[in-house]
Amino acid sequence: MSSCTPTPPASERAAAIRTALDDAASLINVQHAQVLSAVIEMKEANLHRSAFGFSALRDLLVSQFDFHNRTAADIAAIARLSGKFRLLAKAATSGKARIDQVAYAVRQLEQTPAMRLFARTPFKTPAPSPFDASVVCATPEAMVAQYCAHATFKELRRHLDEVWASIAEATELFDELGEQSMQRLELTPQANGMWALEGTLSEATGRLLDKYLKTACPPPRQEDQESEDEGGLLPAQANRHAEAFHQLLAGYGSSPQAATRHGHTATLDLVVDIETLQGKDTGRLPLLEGQPISVARARLLACEAAIIPSVFNYATGEAVELGRTLRLPNAALRRKLELEQPEGCAWSGCDRPVAWTEAHHLQHWADGGPTTAENLILLCRFHHGRIHTPGWSVEKTGPGTAVITHHDGHESAPEEHSGCGCADWRTDADMDTENEGTERDVFPTGLYRTEWSQAMKPDLDALTQAIDRDRCLAAIKAAKAKCREKFGAPTPVPVLGCPSGRPLGESAAQQDHAAQARSRMGSGPSACPGP
Repeated sequence: MSSCTPTPPASERAAAIRTALDDAASLINVQHAQVLSAVIEMKEANLHRSAFGFSALRDLLVSQFDFHNRTAADIAAIARLSGKFRLLAKAATSGKARIDQVAYAVRQLEQTPAMRLFARTPFKTPAPSPFDASVVCATPEAMVAQYCAHATFKELRRHLDEVWASIAEATELFDELGEQSMQRLELTPQANGMWALEGTLSEATGRLLDKYLKTACPPPRQEDQESEDEGGLLPAQANRHAEAFHQLLAGYGSSPQAATRHGHTATLDLVVDIETLQGKDTGRLPLLEGQPISVARARLLACEAAIIPSVFNYATGEAVELGRTLRLPNAALRRKLELEQPEGCAWSGCDRPVAWTEAHHLQHWADGGPTTAENLILLCRFHHGRIHTPGWSVEKTGPGTAVITHHDGHESAPEEHSGCGCADWRTDADMDTENEGTERDVFPTGLYRTEWSQAMKPDLDALTQAIDRDRCLAAIKAAKAKCREKFGAPTPVPVLGCPSGRPLGESAAQQDHAAQARSRMGSGPSACPGP
């Protein structure tokens, strides 16, 4: 008589499988933590090179120990950056956080110098962990470690996106200030009648010119390209670019809108939804020519005439009618603003002419600010970008006049700007005076040392050192010229001869003795002594 074993219910089988998988996952994580500890020790002692002959940790793990490529890459990334992100490495080696989550976190934090610096900079006030209120995080890295240990991968990625957006608000704008301070364009006539054009353009200016050249100069046809490759007579692409540049200048010069900088042929496309542009936490980023940018930069670009913003409602996908007619002053309003500010930029001491200025909304148009004279002030492109960085507020005090102030890490409402109580309440003139004449005050725009972004610092430092060296050489040359003028050889004083024919101060006896000595000397080329 046969007996059959009853099949366990589905719930019991599921529970057993869950237990088995949980145990396996826990064991795998423990093994990964042990491997990571060993690899970190190997890397710190440089054994991967000296003992194993590998410079890349991932290649060593794959070829010598048969690790899976992805696992090896994650372990190698954490080990390589363990000296920079010790808290995250500790979370992985202790088994509190998964290897793949920590590897993703360190890769994201390593992307830029600003992210690395921000991750290790202590919070002004330590923040409690959102997963355990008893755990207090002193730095952003400690907070990321909590996400690695307790959150899903999706939540971790969202948190790191928020970290990046929080620092990109200022760093991207400071990047642009640095670029504008270093940009230059020189036009020099040559002996053969042509002109040499040489310079360095900011990212925004370069994009505009590149967009125009690509629009005006389509790629050559296949037969034309073959002719160029074979050394044919078809002008090179660079030559076509020069002609396109001529057409750009000629067309701009004949345009009735040229004086007010409207009607540009080359424009950039900004795509953003209205909630994101208003600064709401949507988790989405604006796109400039298809590339993600920060919300702060999008709000600045949306003020410029060279940018066409495509603003839409994210929920419905419908376009929001916030076009040029609402965000930019029309010809009559622009004329009124220029008449109110004939001297140009509203920034104290700025010499940029009114034709180079942009209309800045005191209340941003995306936040409902009207495009009216009361809500607009004219600023040059550099100072317009500066007041979009954190800490600045603008209050219009009359037609064409404004009070521009800087605050201690915050922006103040106009009616409260004089009573905010912060220790850093300074006007634009105060800020310029404080930075004027310092060793880093070398750029024509007046770029502050505190506005040097991490990305632009090496270039700004190099240019500053070159300028300082030129200044020192010029000062040395001027000092030498002044010394020559002051301590040059004196004019000889004429000496009167003695009526007797003797040199002054020589007696007759001394003169006779000298004559006798000369008579004893021979004559001729050998000048031998006489007998």
